[in-house]
Amino acid sequence: MVSRGSENKVISCPNNHQNPKDSVWCDTCGLPIIDYDRELDLLLRILAEEEQHTRFAKENVFLGIGEQGCKLVHEFYRSWGKSLKSSQFLMIESSGEGQQFSDLRTQPSDQEYTSPSLSLHLLPMSASKQVGYYGLGERLASNDPTLDDRLLRCGIRASTKKQTVFLFSALGGGTGSGASPYVLQRAHALNPHCRSLVIATMPAADEPDSAHFNAFCSLSRFISADQGPLADMILLMDHDRLMKVRGVGGMGEEIARESLLSHIVGILVGAIADRDSSQADPGYLAKMSRSMGIHAFVPCMAVGRSMEIFGGLASILESALSSRLAEVDKESIMISYLLAQVPERLTASLQAETINAEFNKWNKRSFPHLKGSVLQLSHSSSRAERIDLCLLLGGTRLAITAKRAKEGFERFKAIAKGKAWEQEFGVTSESVPEAQEAVNRYDARLDEIASRT
Repeated sequence: MVSRGSENKVISCPNNHQNPKDSVWCDTCGLPIIDYDRELDLLLRILAEEEQHTRFAKENVFLGIGEQGCKLVHEFYRSWGKSLKSSQFLMIESSGEGQQFSDLRTQPSDQEYTSPSLSLHLLPMSASKQVGYYGLGERLASNDPTLDDRLLRCGIRASTKKQTVFLFSALGGGTGSGASPYVLQRAHALNPHCRSLVIATMPAADEPDSAHFNAFCSLSRFISADQGPLADMILLMDHDRLMKVRGVGGMGEEIARESLLSHIVGILVGAIADRDSSQADPGYLAKMSRSMGIHAFVPCMAVGRSMEIFGGLASILESALSSRLAEVDKESIMISYLLAQVPERLTASLQAETINAEFNKWNKRSFPHLKGSVLQLSHSSSRAERIDLCLLLGGTRLAITAKRAKEGFERFKAIAKGKAWEQEFGVTSESVPEAQEAVNRYDARLDEIASRT
């Protein structure tokens, strides 16, 4: 500490012994002299740097790939995104097909991401060229020299230890099916600590076999990689089923299609809930799924169900199971996650212990080979006496859940051979059996897990 009361300034050691101004060690006790002014200045600089890092760190990063994936992220951002303070939203589309998002140009590299924002990154290509196939979309993403930088500026970096990357994509299109696995691969390379959750929509029944081929190839990449499956969790949704499922909002409005998917993710991340009473932790669900080796899940929705009308939680769980968004085999279900959204006025009668007890009883009756379950409960400020339940069921083989994509893949692969295959569709002939083998290995692994006592 510097004494400034006289011309002959002195400084003190930690024991308050006075020493000449330029002393390094105390003449009395031998302790080092501390320049408190300098140390305080250093501390303030360190705190400023840490505050800058904290402002940049993103707990959740939402990526929309391809036209439909961009629309889904846009819908979610519009509905709930601005309430997620430590989040970032990025749409990735091919330059030839992203004109509808032209008002959301790539943001400057020096921008400080102090609040959630939605931006667009265009994969470089000819504006007149269409990306119709999986291999072409993958090639576009892998040839983009600016992609890694864009993901870094979006907040995906190794310094953020607790981070979940959400990737939205419709797997039938070329950009969505091909670029999505590659983008997720780059995200994991930039932040090996991050958890990943893919929200994937499978093609409709009336779409051409090429769309099902794309979906099957993309799915095979998500569940197979050199270091293990690329995605911790994949929420698989059949387009036709998604078009049929309906929910009821707090004001009695219908919730369907993109709004329903937005609602699912909103429950998953606790965006709809009162943040002080939410147990939502998608990173934990992703970690548990990876540890058990079960990666593909089917969401089952019961949105806006009245306890008075349905008579109890078990009936609403049955309603959710009947509104599943892809095919499941009840005998093969090994993991059951329940995301429950309860309004405050029902909190007293629907405590976590009550819901968990009913959930466990229902699980035992419904899934004879269940190996694990998790309840995540959130409360909303809605005045309606309606609850939302989202079941995530894992363990069904992809041969069942992705049956239509597999059949379309088998038909489409026979129409092209030799050099024409690589030139026209952007994939080599070797990649086709690799896709088949990846799905077969995953299903075989599920059978092995199911056989364990």
